[in-house]
Amino acid sequence: MTRNSIFGWALSMALVAATQVSVSAQDQNTTAQTSTGSTASSSGTAMKPGGATGKDLTISAAKSASHTMLFRALRVSGLTDQASGKGPYTVFAPTNDAFEKLPTGTFDELMKPAAKQKLVKLLAYHVVKGKLMAADLQDGQKLKTVAGGTLTVNKEGDVVTIVDGAGNSATINQADIEATNGVIHSVDTVMMPAAGK
Repeated sequence: MTRNSIFGWALSMALVAATQVSVSAQDQNTTAQTSTGSTASSSGTAMKPGGATGKDLTISAAKSASHTMLFRALRVSGLTDQASGKGPYTVFAPTNDAFEKLPTGTFDELMKPAAKQKLVKLLAYHVVKGKLMAADLQDGQKLKTVAGGTLTVNKEGDVVTIVDGAGNSATINQADIEATNGVIHSVDTVMMPAAGK
């Protein structure tokens, strides 16, 4: 499968299959309030600056101790080739703590072969075409993901949150991590499309 066809397939799945990970906004918000992980930022915390990795998006994720679950998900989904491709892409990368905020057992279910389509759709929902640095993100801006969904930017001073289709807010806790084929913004919440999308 070619690089472009992988995300094309993910987009088709988003529009046609209408499968969704069963996580409600209420579940995620409740769990987020009780999370005390060291890499997740609390609401209202200014994001840390990033830096250049000198590597592509896949290798950058692989080398980050805070994103080992994301890298595992990339490998299981088969999207590592796409994340190594030309790009550029903007990736809102959930930390390990973000994945751990999901309801118990959700991540393990997503790692099963039967859930591959859901996993591809979920990961593609965190990716936007083009390279958007933190300074490019504007309050109220709508971002179309490669999965076909929409993310909304909320910006108050140095605090940037991304609101997903389910109404959850993900805070960027480290911004502008530049890879050779795009930019990564680390976020403290796994984002979800609107129900039925």
